[in-house]
Amino acid sequence: MFSIKTVIYDDRVEKWAITDKKVPHHILIYVTSGRVVYRMLGQDVTLEQGDILFIPAGTSRSCHNDKELHQKYSAHFTSSGNADTELFPLRDKGFYTDKIHNDHYFRQRFSMLLMQWFNRSSGSSPLICEGILSELIGLIIQDSQKQRSSAIKHELMNRLQTYIVHNHCQPIKLSDLAEYVDRSPNHITKLFKETLGQTPVDYIHQVKIAVACELLQSSRMTIAEISDHLGYCEQSHFHRVFKTITGFTPSVVQKGQPVTIIPLPKAGRPAQA
Repeated sequence: MFSIKTVIYDDRVEKWAITDKKVPHHILIYVTSGRVVYRMLGQDVTLEQGDILFIPAGTSRSCHNDKELHQKYSAHFTSSGNADTELFPLRDKGFYTDKIHNDHYFRQRFSMLLMQWFNRSSGSSPLICEGILSELIGLIIQDSQKQRSSAIKHELMNRLQTYIVHNHCQPIKLSDLAEYVDRSPNHITKLFKETLGQTPVDYIHQVKIAVACELLQSSRMTIAEISDHLGYCEQSHFHRVFKTITGFTPSVVQKGQPVTIIPLPKAGRPAQA
């Protein structure tokens, strides 16, 4: 569970600064305007409107106004049991900062937390305050998980695109891609559609045809040689795919017809099949 120690709202305080010292409790900070600078673990972190910062208990930090005064909410609290475990994604790197996704709603809820905290002596239940804090923490963790998922997808797509570029002369199958990144074929297909809006097979053909256009216009290879070089078993299949993607036949492009060639991803180290 969470146990709140205090909730504070700083409203454009002149010469606001805190010297370096360890914080006794967790602190959740949400900036609503201006800029403020925190220094933790040898890093300077500048916060502005919509940014949140989670500082775990025991962390040394100093902070001060930036060039303009700031407004921010902060909640100081402790955690135990399952709540303490839930905080792991926010403190596994020492602290956590990000721009909150739903800024307007988050501000409303933090404002409500402050109001409930001020009214607790008038009968406002501490459970309401702890419930709102739990919601705020939950929203931050949800955002962080979405970003991690997006980063994983991006890294996976980079690996797959690099693999395709470095193996474009081979007859690449969907099962090859799945095996390369240890995912199911259905997962790979879904990833390509979500990220690029096309199937893996369509993307493979686009890469091959982009290379074919370059070879047709800059080499002395024949159309049959290029078709074979790119792993097409039948030249007729190569012709059909080429015309579908470019709108022209290979022979027309070979004679100088300009075509728009898709930009290939920047490939890193060659991928091994």
